[in-house]
Amino acid sequence: MTTAQPTVPDGMRADVELAQRGRSEMQFLQAMRAGLRPVQARLRTRLEEGSALSSGTEDIARLRAEVDEELAQDADPGLIGAALRWNRSVLTPRAIDAFDERAEDLTPKATAPAAGDITDRGDEAVPRYWRYEFHGTTGGWDGHEHMGFIHHELVYRYLLVPSFPGDIFGQRAAVARLAPRQDYADICDLGCGTGQFTMKLAQTYPEARITGVDLSTSELRYAQRRAAEAGLEWDLHRAPAEDTGLPSEGFDLVASFILLHEMPPHAIRGVFAEALRLLRPGGDLVFSDVAPYRLRSPYQAWYDDWDAENGHEPWWRTAATIDLAEVAREAGFTDVRQEALGKESYPWVTLARKPEQERE
Repeated sequence: MTTAQPTVPDGMRADVELAQRGRSEMQFLQAMRAGLRPVQARLRTRLEEGSALSSGTEDIARLRAEVDEELAQDADPGLIGAALRWNRSVLTPRAIDAFDERAEDLTPKATAPAAGDITDRGDEAVPRYWRYEFHGTTGGWDGHEHMGFIHHELVYRYLLVPSFPGDIFGQRAAVARLAPRQDYADICDLGCGTGQFTMKLAQTYPEARITGVDLSTSELRYAQRRAAEAGLEWDLHRAPAEDTGLPSEGFDLVASFILLHEMPPHAIRGVFAEALRLLRPGGDLVFSDVAPYRLRSPYQAWYDDWDAENGHEPWWRTAATIDLAEVAREAGFTDVRQEALGKESYPWVTLARKPEQERE
């Protein structure tokens, strides 16, 4: 008897089949996360019935300290934290093993149809923060030759899509549609990864030339594959989002989805400055990222921060507390506004425009 394949979400391949062991291991990791939900719900009830959340979300350090004090004798946080850390530590190795077990069949599906079409600024342009293993991804986003395929088709399929609320791909489409114009000719997606958001930009603005920028070679290669299968041609570049090396004023829309929380504060400011340089006068910026703590419920703000600490997210707190609207204004943008598209203010989108004339 074999285990049924999970439902294939929009934007993922329907012909990815794992060996039974690999499929079972990935489904076990997903089931383990699902099994934590009653414990998490019990913890939430205890906190919301107590007083630790009454201080609100303005001072996240204070909120964390008060919750820690209230939960000092509670075993649930330790249980949840240990389970999630273990889950994350084995997820990438298990996904890689599952791929390698079917490598003969899966490698052709993971390989771009043409090589050498990705511009590479070289390792000297790679910032130090990129070496961090985000999300506990063993080896980082280039820890395997086909990590782009593994990340998109296995990790997303078996863990992220079933575990996280909302429509992951639908959220990207909604952010793409939020840009204020319909006639963009040249669009740059910063931190494009495997092209999830890039694909939504291409579908929303089918006449535009699309450029994707990312630091992961393997993610870019799979983005290249996905574009080719969709009959699209994207200009893909391996470079940091804050220093792309692309020509100035080459785009009328610069966008990103869920990139900024993976960067330290100086790099976040650098990305806004680079976006301004890349845009033509009158061009638009659309950056989506994690919801600010100030707009979350006290429990959700506490859990976001606690989970980031336990989930290899060193700059989540920065992204959730920094005033991105002010960062945009400091960079030189005008018409800055922000909008929440979903429950608990996620995705949180910053929109802005490059002035038609440079400020004197």
